[in-house]
Amino acid sequence: MQINLFTPAKFKKQTLDIEYLDNMTLKKWQYSASGRASIYHIVKDLEIESILVPAYICSTVLEPLKKLNLKPIFYDLDLEDLNPSLESINFLSDKYNVKTVLVASMYGNPADLVSIENYCKDNNIFLLDDSAQSFGAKLDGRFLGTFGDAGFFSFSPGKPTAGHMGSFFCSKNSITIKRKKHCLTHLFRWLDFYLNRYNKDKYKLFQKPINLFSRLLLKIVNIYDDDLCKFEKDILGGVFISNLENKFRKKYVDIFEQKFNKNRYFRVLKSLRGDSNPHKFVIIFYNKNDATKFLKYMLKVNISVLNGYDLLTDDYENIPNAKSIDKKVVELPIEDDEEKMNYLFEKVEQFEC
Repeated sequence: MQINLFTPAKFKKQTLDIEYLDNMTLKKWQYSASGRASIYHIVKDLEIESILVPAYICSTVLEPLKKLNLKPIFYDLDLEDLNPSLESINFLSDKYNVKTVLVASMYGNPADLVSIENYCKDNNIFLLDDSAQSFGAKLDGRFLGTFGDAGFFSFSPGKPTAGHMGSFFCSKNSITIKRKKHCLTHLFRWLDFYLNRYNKDKYKLFQKPINLFSRLLLKIVNIYDDDLCKFEKDILGGVFISNLENKFRKKYVDIFEQKFNKNRYFRVLKSLRGDSNPHKFVIIFYNKNDATKFLKYMLKVNISVLNGYDLLTDDYENIPNAKSIDKKVVELPIEDDEEKMNYLFEKVEQFEC
C-alpha cells in the first residue's frame, strides 16, 4: 500500500466564473500567477513600510517582501490551533509601531479573524487575510480571504484548492497590473502537476524532465505580472468547484480526531471556530524525538509525511509558542480512498516508540 503526498482530488473541467466568485464572496477578485504575486501586488500598491508575519508559515511569503525590500517582524502563534496569536500581534504592533499584519489561517482552520479584524480597525492597522491554506472555510458566514482590507487564496498541489498554479486577490484599492503572458511556463507547470501528482504511477519516463524544465522556467521567467492563460480557465474552474463540493477530507479528519483524541505521543490539531476546510491530518508531538521516529516509521510503511514548517526566524524572544512546537508538527496526507485511509489509521495506531 502506497499513500502519496497530498494526492489532489479528481475534478471535472469547468469554466472559471469570476462573476460567480465575486457574488459568492461579495468581493472583487483579480488573478495573479501565485500567492506570493498576490502579496507583492497588495503590499506594493499600499506602499507598506513594515509588516507583521507569522513565524510559523511557508517561507514563500518572504519572497515578495524581499522583492520590495521589506523586512518583516515575526509574531507568535496560538498553541491550540497554530494560528496567529492576537496577543502577540497586539504586543509587537505597539512595540514597533507596525501598521500592517498578514494573518494566515493554517491547515484549513479559521484563525480568530473576527477579533483580529476588530483590533486592526480600532488601531488603524492594515489586515491582509491569507487564505492560501484555507479557502472554502468560513467564519461568521464569511469566506476566509474576505476579512480585513485585502486577501487572497491560491492554487497549489498541497492546498485545498489543489491546482498547478495561480491565485486570486482582493483589496480595498483598485489595483492595476500591466499584464504579461508566459503561457509556456504555465503549461509546463500544468504538465508537471498532471504527471507528478495526478498520475504519479504513470508516464514515469516524462515526469523528471518535465519537473526539471518546469522549475527552470520558474527561475528564469518573472511571472508576477502574468495574466491567466486560456487553457487554464477550465482547469482552475474545476478545481475551485471541486474544493467547495468535496466533503471526504472533513469526514476523514473527524474520524482521525475521534480515533486518536487520547494518543499518548501526540495531540491532534483541531479547528477552534467556524467551518474549517482541512486538507491534511496534522498532529503535534510532545517531544521532537518521538516526532522524528514517527516520520521514519511512516515512510517505512509507504505513507508520505512532512515535518511541518521551519520557523522563519531564529530570534525566539517574541515567539515562545512557535519555538515550543518547532520540529514537533507532522502532516499526513488525506486521499479519497477508504482502503488507503483505513491503512493509514491502522499504521498510526500501531506506532510505538
